[in-house]
Amino acid sequence: MILRAALPTARGAVAAVRIALTVAATVWIVHFFLRHRQELEQAAAEMDGAVVVLAMVCVLTGLVPGAWAWHRLLAREVPTVSASRGILVYLRSGIGKYTPGGLLAFAIQHRLLEREGAGPGLLLRVFIGTALAACLAAALIGVPAAVGVVGEWAWWLIIHGCDVGAAALGWAWQRGSWPLCAGLLARIGVPAPGPFIATTAIMAAAWATTGTHLAVLGIATDASPLFLISAYAFSAIAGIVFAVLPGAFGVRDGVLLYILSVQLAPAEALVLALVSRALIVAGDAIGTAAAALALGWTVPEPSIERKVQ
Repeated sequence: MILRAALPTARGAVAAVRIALTVAATVWIVHFFLRHRQELEQAAAEMDGAVVVLAMVCVLTGLVPGAWAWHRLLAREVPTVSASRGILVYLRSGIGKYTPGGLLAFAIQHRLLEREGAGPGLLLRVFIGTALAACLAAALIGVPAAVGVVGEWAWWLIIHGCDVGAAALGWAWQRGSWPLCAGLLARIGVPAPGPFIATTAIMAAAWATTGTHLAVLGIATDASPLFLISAYAFSAIAGIVFAVLPGAFGVRDGVLLYILSVQLAPAEALVLALVSRALIVAGDAIGTAAAALALGWTVPEPSIERKVQ
């Protein structure tokens, strides 16, 4: 009863935080835009259309490894889902992340995979496992950007963070509590070390591939391609952490704009951030439409056994 009574309050708090973050990030970006409006218009006019098309190709290519990583974790829970179908289902649900909390994405995945027995709880565990692997992969790819923003302190934080993590694992192993820790992690969606490392590697490839679009867009700037790819990956962490926001609008863009401002002029940074967001949204829309066509625009009916249950 106490938990049920607390749910409306918790939901209201999450909604308030979501609105506050979105408003704060939007106000900052608009202020940045108005402050550098003339330089922004000039930078946008100098952008080549062929470069934008090539960047769009990079975004679309990066969708595939991300979907494959999600399917790998899904297949551990539901082995009957083939790789091609799992990838298409993930792409089909991609547009759902632009709803509050990404709830529409879960609804689409559940509806398409209902006959395979993929319930909401299972899909939530797969999401958590994929999100954790994606965060770790983005942090690894984002090291150059972190160094550019924080300076050499980033290396100190990374090294000591690894030391703390290794010490915690060693302590759990020595006390014999590792099986308990592993069991708890598995229940909330964290996969075993082998699959988790494989998923992280695939997600790193996805971030690097998708992030290449920013390097293409910024080819005429003074920023290095490695920094631009890294900046996109590092800003994606904000998009994952603030998944309660529709597509992490505002927050991820603000983080990306801040990182890009380290090596780029304000107008160039804003143009890249805005065009990057537009291409990402367009890529998700194209991926959703293509997957829907491939799936035949049909949703499999639940099996007779499941209907009876």
